[in-house]
Amino acid sequence: MIEHQRTRRQSAHLGPSHPLAEVASRHCDHLAFRLGGVACGVCWERAIRDDERVVVEHGLSREVEPDPEFVDEIAVELACRGQRVVLTPVETRAAVVRLRSRQLLPDAIARRLHLSYAAVAALLGSDSVPACRRAA
Repeated sequence: MIEHQRTRRQSAHLGPSHPLAEVASRHCDHLAFRLGGVACGVCWERAIRDDERVVVEHGLSREVEPDPEFVDEIAVELACRGQRVVLTPVETRAAVVRLRSRQLLPDAIARRLHLSYAAVAALLGSDSVPACRRAA
């Protein structure tokens, strides 16, 4: 029973939201039990050890502080092409501004980025929204 609980707790941590889940999944073509539905224990271990090796070899920090202003330009471009991509608020604003600079109107931007018109209007500010839409 204790072993079963331990396995369940580990698989909750070693699941799809783990930073190395994609790497572990690519390594794993085994038919064994997959921790967290992602990869077997051997492949999780390989992904974790490989990651640690890179950190040590390149003198990287183990704790990474995400930059709240970082913009993934590839994600923004994919979103601007109409693909459904998860964007941070900063990336969403960058995508809206990019499409507006391409002369797209707010309603077209909203459709392209799968956002509401109100969200696009808020990001652009009232100067960019046609007067007939502002009154509504």
